[in-house]
Amino acid sequence: MDSKALDKIKKCLRLAKSSNANEAAAALRQAQKLMAMHGVTTDDVAISDVGSHTAKTGAGKTPPKYVTMLAHMVAGAFGAETVYQQVYDGERWALNVEFYGLNGAAEVAGYAFEVLARQLKRHRTAYLATLNKRLKRTTKVRRGDLYAQAWINAVAKQVTRQQRTEAETSIVKAYKAKRWEDLDTMKPRDNTKGMRSHDHGAIYQGYQDGKKVSFHQGVNGNRYAQIGEVSS
Repeated sequence: MDSKALDKIKKCLRLAKSSNANEAAAALRQAQKLMAMHGVTTDDVAISDVGSHTAKTGAGKTPPKYVTMLAHMVAGAFGAETVYQQVYDGERWALNVEFYGLNGAAEVAGYAFEVLARQLKRHRTAYLATLNKRLKRTTKVRRGDLYAQAWINAVAKQVTRQQRTEAETSIVKAYKAKRWEDLDTMKPRDNTKGMRSHDHGAIYQGYQDGKKVSFHQGVNGNRYAQIGEVSS
């Protein structure tokens, strides 16, 4: 709906909480009048505060498990939720992840995911370059994914999951129900099955490299601070 009209409705609803009974009643009547005029409900107004941010994962239609692990970790750190989009550009399938949430959670989660995904890709590629070139491709992929999962687990140690209030959770759930009536469950690809004893080095190295990556969730309002920086 028109953003100016929406702002007026929100202003009236805020005034409807006034301690002045007459002012509150008048504001509520005006809000109800505007909502009826534009065909919106209080739920519609509430979910208009939910933002979203779509990020490319760099993965195909069915992503490796570590991609969804990273998205889940980042979303939880900022009180956001995720939904995956399998998109076809006419030549190939790709996967996007959409973060959605209140109070800028989606934007900052999307930013953090993009930064960390690039960092992880560089580290995973560098690790794979150290492996014996005669190894089978399946072995390299398995070790690369084990490395990535351990890297994420190390970064996750720095994360404090952000808790939403009951009211905020209700708004986010209403937004999900409004946008997506029925979502299919996507099962990521697990390339780490059939793990061998020699694969433990991948886990160790991934965890060590992940420990060097900073994930500060923001200081003094700066929610972008030091995400993805690597300590020496």
